[in-house]
Parts: sequence; structure tokens; C-alpha cells
Amino acid sequence: MINGNIEGLGISSCMDDYLLKAIEIMKKLSIKSPLGKVAVNGDDFYYTVMEVEVNPVNEIKFEMHKKYIDIHYLIKGNEKIGVANGRKLGILVPYVEEKDCAICKDGEFMSIIAMEEKDFCVIFPYEAHKPGGMNNEFGKIKKAVFKIKV
Repeated sequence: MINGNIEGLGISSCMDDYLLKAIEIMKKLSIKSPLGKVAVNGDDFYYTVMEVEVNPVNEIKFEMHKKYIDIHYLIKGNEKIGVANGRKLGILVPYVEEKDCAICKDGEFMSIIAMEEKDFCVIFPYEAHKPGGMNNEFGKIKKAVFKIKV
């Protein structure tokens, strides 16, 4: 998991071309960006701009992917994302290949990533995560979720 802000000082040289391209795209997204899916390189690299109603983190189920890296980028609002080692949680709903998603059980340990506007969070396969958590109050956020095939 990597967490940062697009206005940070410098980009790590360990990031691959798709991660660097995602950051370039993030810098161009705004509250006026249209909702929907945008293919950058077919199914290998795409993103979806969405509006999401936030909920208490403890009411959200962990999801986990195998084929894609997720990059959650917050355009407007505040969001908490719970993150845990998916291999230690156990499976609640088995992996569905077409959706690249399994739903995991809650575990004893979880880290919380507090996201503000222009923050991003890179979540790798097998890192379970609970996106769409509310920070202080209910409401809608606008975000983009990038998918990079591994």
C-alpha cells in the first residue's frame, strides 16, 4: 500500500509507467470531470470516476482483488479506507473472476487511511480494503478508482 498526495514533492523512482501515468491523469481530474469509465489501455489500465455515499467503516465489508492494483484518488470530500492483510482475514464471499473480487471477513487488525482532496492510495492485490468510509459525517464524495492489471 502506498499513500500520498498529488501535490507532494517528487515521485518515487520505483513507480512503474502506469502508476506515473495515473498520477498525471489525477492532476487533470476535477469536480467537473464526468462520471464513468475511461479506458487508458483497454482492460490493462482504466479508471472510473464516481460519486459514492460514505458510510461508517465498520459497516463496510473488506474487498480483495487478485488481478488488479487499485488506486483510489479523492477528487472531492473526505474518505477513510480500511486496509488489512487479506490473507489473514478469511473469505466471506469467494473470489469471482469476472469481478476480480472476493469479500473478506472482518479481522482484528486494520489500518485506516484518512483521505482528503488530492490524496491517493495504491492498494495491491491481496491487500483487503474497505473503501467509502466516512470521516466525520454522511455525504457524497467524488473519486476516481484506477485499475492496473498485474
